[in-house]
Amino acid sequence: FWSIVPPQSVFRGVEEIEPGHVRTYHRGTVRDRAFIRPSYRTGPEDGFRGSLDDAVQAVREALEEATRLRMVRADVAVGSYLSGGLDSSLVAAMGLKDKGENFRTFSLRFRDAEYDETPFQREMVDFIRSDHSEVVVSREDIANTFRDVVLHTERPILRTAPVPLFLLSRLVRDAGMKVVLTGEGADEVFAGYDLFREAKVRRYWAKSPQSECRPRLLERLYPYLARSPVAQQAMSRRFFGRNLANAHLPGFSHDMRWEGTSALKRLLSSDFAASPPVDVTARLLSSLPEDFSRWSTLAQDQYLEIRTLLAGYLLSSQGDRMLMANSVEGRFPFLDINVVRLANSLPADFKLRVLDEKHVLKRVASGVVPDSILRRKKQPYRAPDALSFVGPHVPAWVEEMMSEASVRDAGVFSPVAISA
Repeated sequence: FWSIVPPQSVFRGVEEIEPGHVRTYHRGTVRDRAFIRPSYRTGPEDGFRGSLDDAVQAVREALEEATRLRMVRADVAVGSYLSGGLDSSLVAAMGLKDKGENFRTFSLRFRDAEYDETPFQREMVDFIRSDHSEVVVSREDIANTFRDVVLHTERPILRTAPVPLFLLSRLVRDAGMKVVLTGEGADEVFAGYDLFREAKVRRYWAKSPQSECRPRLLERLYPYLARSPVAQQAMSRRFFGRNLANAHLPGFSHDMRWEGTSALKRLLSSDFAASPPVDVTARLLSSLPEDFSRWSTLAQDQYLEIRTLLAGYLLSSQGDRMLMANSVEGRFPFLDINVVRLANSLPADFKLRVLDEKHVLKRVASGVVPDSILRRKKQPYRAPDALSFVGPHVPAWVEEMMSEASVRDAGVFSPVAISA
């Protein structure tokens, strides 16, 4: 799941509380209680009843109000992160509407062009005329800062992506700012991830597993598959075609990610791997909400993404902990309760229209952000991972920690697997 799954934690004798829950102690009794329960549309009778145009207007009003509240409920100036993508650009534009002039925005740049979104960031800055600051991150910066970041995450992390965000929040702090808006939650709430589109194609394919045409829809998501028809067929059948018989089961949308990440277990030492296993997938799927089976398949996929990756990683290791490490508060308009309830009440095809992700949100953003940002292909946020720890810039501690003696002493990983 890319994260620790509650109630587990990395600290002996310490439990994490489930997202959306509160724990009370009364006369020696411990009780966990949900203070909010997710709910999605089960049909027209309990969902949004207007047209798509009506939904666009409703989402616009809800998001504007969510942004306004996060701007005015502060006794300090509020700025905004700006990645160059649709979500943060829309939030920044709405924040500017409430702030007026001298609105501060902050961006992350990479020396590696593969990860950099500077042209789109600067286009948005010019569009809204914000007072902009940016930090440029290199592989060396990531290597030198990584240990500090692990200290603040207080949990294992699978990649280096939190490190640049730690450096970005430090830029905000050094600029004298304490609060920023961010675009977190938009992809989960309005169905923006390739995972949702991929699951839709795979379910369609599962209805006719021998079809030669249906798997080719994956080329719409991953154009590289079309460059080699022979390789495309082989990869689709072998990789994307796995588990099609389970298309009707909960978790189908996430099974490839979960299986892929679980392969990391081969790096564990024999003693550590022999520890009593905890089947977190079974535990998650056995605790689904009562109405889960009545939701659309898209809603089911969204719920699982929010329950696992958003709560356990994006808002934690990569989000709030990187912000608060520098005493900066993040505010998330897309996760406003009224925005979420409205989005959850919309028909699935208002959010994922055929294979057009975040359809209703794109309609909201039309005219509010530049067309180039509205129409650009989604670029997931990433940072250089293994390459950050290769080369002359690498700190001495990396070699020390990767040594056979250090790995063996830690007892978690297999020295043979690590050195392979």
